[in-house]
Amino acid sequence: MPFWLEAVREEDRSLGENESLLQAGIVWDAREHQKSGRLFLHVGRKRAWDYHRRRLENAAVIALAEGLVLSAALLLAHAIELWLNKSALFPRWAWGMPVLWWFVALALRLLPGWGLGAAEELRRLVMSLAMLFMSIMVFLFLARRATSSARFLLSVGGVLAIVLVPMARYLARGVLIRFKRWGVATVIYGGNGMVEQVIYALQKEPQLGYVPVGIFHLDQGLWGSKIKNIPVLGGVDANTAEAPIAVVALPGLPVSRLSMLLDGPLAIYKQVVLIPELVGVPSLWVRASNIGGTLALELTSNLLDPLAQGLKRLMDVVLLLSTLPIWLPLIGIIALLVWLEDRKAPFFTQERIGLEGRKFHVIKFRTMVPNAEAVLQHYLNNNPQARAEWMATFKLKNDPRITRIGRWLRRLSLDELPQLFNVLKGDMSLVGPRPLPAYHHHELPPQVQRLRLRVRPGVTGLWQVSGRSDTGNEGMARWDSFYVRNWSIWLDLVILMRTVPAVLRGHGAY
Repeated sequence: MPFWLEAVREEDRSLGENESLLQAGIVWDAREHQKSGRLFLHVGRKRAWDYHRRRLENAAVIALAEGLVLSAALLLAHAIELWLNKSALFPRWAWGMPVLWWFVALALRLLPGWGLGAAEELRRLVMSLAMLFMSIMVFLFLARRATSSARFLLSVGGVLAIVLVPMARYLARGVLIRFKRWGVATVIYGGNGMVEQVIYALQKEPQLGYVPVGIFHLDQGLWGSKIKNIPVLGGVDANTAEAPIAVVALPGLPVSRLSMLLDGPLAIYKQVVLIPELVGVPSLWVRASNIGGTLALELTSNLLDPLAQGLKRLMDVVLLLSTLPIWLPLIGIIALLVWLEDRKAPFFTQERIGLEGRKFHVIKFRTMVPNAEAVLQHYLNNNPQARAEWMATFKLKNDPRITRIGRWLRRLSLDELPQLFNVLKGDMSLVGPRPLPAYHHHELPPQVQRLRLRVRPGVTGLWQVSGRSDTGNEGMARWDSFYVRNWSIWLDLVILMRTVPAVLRGHGAY
């Protein structure tokens, strides 16, 4: 047993708030910190090596996957060129592009990519890949080596790489997460209900790589207990060598006390993530600036900018027209199946509230029996529990109105596929707040109503891919507000990509 652990056990009574950490098996250094006089954990070389080993392991797996896919994209582009031109040659310099990409990814902190949100990660990936291919093209032009084969390889290979490399990263990281080899141990400092929010956020977004392993809480009554199966190791004046990263969520804590924590127990961590007091403000793209030596955070409402709305509309039209051969035949097949079930019209329309409060008719596949309203009223009048569920979400998990094929369409959200015609018309967008009928719209808080009226509703949205109907009206209001304030092309692309697995899982869809 290390001498400093024996010293701690001999001085057990003097540890006070740190006693629960001993019981949790955490190793303490009994030597006093000369500056503050408090007890600190011994940061051993083994823990530092564990951190670097995990970081190297994660980065290597991601880099290998991306390098292989980047090479495959270039080879596929060359194969296409060979099909068009039998005499095309694969340039030798192209074999070095995966290595160049690794240097770029390291410089932009994309390897391993811990702490990056999905939208920011996608933005960095796409922009850096585009810049890499464009830079090589410019270099070849300046060197007078930009042959037709080189131009074709960089153009087609670049497009393929921009599509395939993010997919390779997502799949490789998914494998690491599945086998619990992704991320780094993280402790949380907090109180006043913030701890639960932070744990929920980190566990819901495992790609961030922050794995909660312990909590240091302001409330002494919680020391030695567990919150969401994470042990509360002690008070905020303690620390641990078991984790190299700390997330600090201490709203209302005086600045002087926070400064003491940063210079004291938090100083041993390799990285400290500080959640400011404006945690309730929905913002993804926060810009930090320096105003006379004072930190300032700039918050925006991105989608309320007319230029952003125009760019979003352009993206909708381009994506829809480019995928027309896929979704148009699918709509035709589903319409035929709906008609064959009861020989009734396969489509129906419902009135919804749209941009600037204008009413429009959303197009859907019919999934209910013809006398749906009468069936619903009879069911609600005879089932108080169902009525309570209906009043909470305006949906029923066991809806008696739904047909057999309609239940299948709803589970996969295919009943909303005809809304793509609404997008082409301009009433809706591919991504946005869910279009609501008037009675549902007026159930939302006034400030959320005003925000929703300033943007087009969407076929899919952040609410749908973040729990969908399971989060209720409160969740919908929160996610819609977050989306409007933090919109970007990258966020839209992330939502579109997440819609497919959310639909296939069918969570919250009924």
